[in-house]
Amino acid sequence: MRDLQEYAIKCMDMLDNIGINYGNIVEVVPNTRAKKRWGQCCRIPGGYSININVALLNERNKEEGLINTILHELIHSCEGCMNHGENFKRIAGKIFRAYGYKITTTSSAADKGVIETTRNIDYKYAVQCGACMNIVQRMRMSDLIKYPEFFRCKCGGKFIRIR
Repeated sequence: MRDLQEYAIKCMDMLDNIGINYGNIVEVVPNTRAKKRWGQCCRIPGGYSININVALLNERNKEEGLINTILHELIHSCEGCMNHGENFKRIAGKIFRAYGYKITTTSSAADKGVIETTRNIDYKYAVQCGACMNIVQRMRMSDLIKYPEFFRCKCGGKFIRIR
C-alpha cells in the first residue's frame, strides 16, 4: 500500500515548483467507500480536505494515476477552481506543460492505470433494453429506474426494469 501522505507532499512540491498557489490543505485521507470517483476536494473550516480512492494506493496499479488524481484535487483548492471551468483548465495545462500529467475532468480505471480495485461494484438497480439486451446499471434510484418506459436505448429499444 502506497503512503498517501508522501505522495500528497510530492504533488504539493510539484505545484510549488511551478508557482501554483493551492489552498490550505488540512487533510489528505484515503476513501475506502468510493465506488465511482477517484478523488474529492471539499471545503472545510480552515481550508480543504482531499480524499483519494483507496484503489489508487494499491501498488499493483500505476503510480501515475495516484499522482494525477492528487494533482486534480489540489487544483480544486486553487482560487476559482472548485468547478472544471477555465481557471481549472488553465492550471491543468500548466501542469501538463511542466510535468506531462494530463489532468482531465473525468477518467476511467484504464486511464488511471488501475488494474486491481479493492471492491467490486454492486449495483442496486438495473434496466435492460428489450431489443438489444443492453443492461444499464445504477447505484441510486433515478428517473431511468423509476420510469424506464420514458427512456430509450441507443438502439431505439424500450427499457424494462430488471432490478
